[in-house]
Amino acid sequence: MSNLFKNKNYESISLAEWLSNHPSEEEIRTVFLNMDRALKYIHDHGYCIEVFYPTEIQILGNEIDHIQFKKLLELSKDIDRRRQMIKEDIFNSSLVQIGIYSNSLKYLKPEFVKENFDSFQQFIPSGDVPYYRGVIQRGAAVYFCEFAIEKSNRDLQDLERQLGEGGGDGKALIKSSGKNIGIEAITNDKINDSIYSQINGLKDSAFINILILPTLVLLGLLVLSIVVWVFSIV
Repeated sequence: MSNLFKNKNYESISLAEWLSNHPSEEEIRTVFLNMDRALKYIHDHGYCIEVFYPTEIQILGNEIDHIQFKKLLELSKDIDRRRQMIKEDIFNSSLVQIGIYSNSLKYLKPEFVKENFDSFQQFIPSGDVPYYRGVIQRGAAVYFCEFAIEKSNRDLQDLERQLGEGGGDGKALIKSSGKNIGIEAITNDKINDSIYSQINGLKDSAFINILILPTLVLLGLLVLSIVVWVFSIV
């Protein structure tokens, strides 16, 4: 499922190449959030990731919110297996992220990380340690983007309380135009609709093929009936 941008002039760079340019921890975290938004989008459209390695993940157009997983697989129709596949994707995504933060991806083994998570947490942004621990050690099937927005909400509520305790109008400082400042969006659907348009395209094609075959059969039978009727009256 490569060439999802085949009709657009988007240059791409692999995540591995992008990381070689020594981005900041904040930039890396932002990319991980956008990877997770893409992951959730892909799951919501019935697919999962075949390969998580950074050489198989693309950043398109030099935009860190344009994330393309190059190799996808269709999710199982079986509900239990489908949930397990999604859970495995979330685990593998977290494992890759820990490997990137700790610069040890080439040598990382899932069981080793589970047993020695405390040794890795020093490399992870401190506020995100509970998320990675939950996924790696406890098997939590929670998207990073969902965790991030919940954390942002709680941080803002704490700040709001602190400002309120000072006698000022905390809510007026924290809110602008009815929206909390600093909240991360859970989805990136407009961009991902374009990047992963073939997910829906493939499904639509399959649906169309299912409809076309019976229609052709019916038309064939109709033509045959007309031919037989014409010869019967000649």
